[in-house]
Amino acid sequence: MMNEDCDKRQFGDASLDEHRHEQLIARIDELEIRVAFLDDLLDSLNATVAQQAQQLMDLQDQFKLLYNRVDSSGKGEGIEPFNAAQEVPPHY
Repeated sequence: MMNEDCDKRQFGDASLDEHRHEQLIARIDELEIRVAFLDDLLDSLNATVAQQAQQLMDLQDQFKLLYNRVDSSGKGEGIEPFNAAQEVPPHY
C-alpha cells in the first residue's frame, strides 16, 4: 500500500512537471514570436528613419540653394522688403 502511494505521488509530480514544461514551452514560443515581430518592426523603423534623414538632407540642400538665390538676387536688384499692411491683394 505504501508503494502505491509513492507511485501516485511520483506520477502526480510527473504530470505536473509535464504540464509545467508544456506551459513553459508555450511561453517561450510566444516570446519568440514577439521578438521576431519586434525585430521586424525595428528594421522597418530604421528604414523609415534613414529615408527621412535623406529627405531632410535633400530639403536642407534645396533651402541653401534658394537662400543663395534670394541673397544674390537681393544684392543686384534691390528687392524691397514685403510689407503686408501696405500690399493690396490682387483680387481687390
